[in-house]
Amino acid sequence: MSDTSSRVETLSNSHPDAERVDSHLVIDKTEWVPGKHPDPHRQRQGQTEYLERYLRCIQCGVEVLSKRDLPEECDAR
Repeated sequence: MSDTSSRVETLSNSHPDAERVDSHLVIDKTEWVPGKHPDPHRQRQGQTEYLERYLRCIQCGVEVLSKRDLPEECDAR
């Protein structure tokens, strides 16, 4: 087994919910962001923060809002 596939297997075991998307291994993340939600339909009176969902590749660290925004290649080191 190569070092790369060994590393991917270790990451997969550490993140059982990780999903393979092309060459990336992504997990769903959520984070509280300060301010009002950028979508006016989701803004609330007195809102000081909102929950943002995004995807993070656990191999290369890239963070995107949608699978289609992932770069074609995973620059895992």
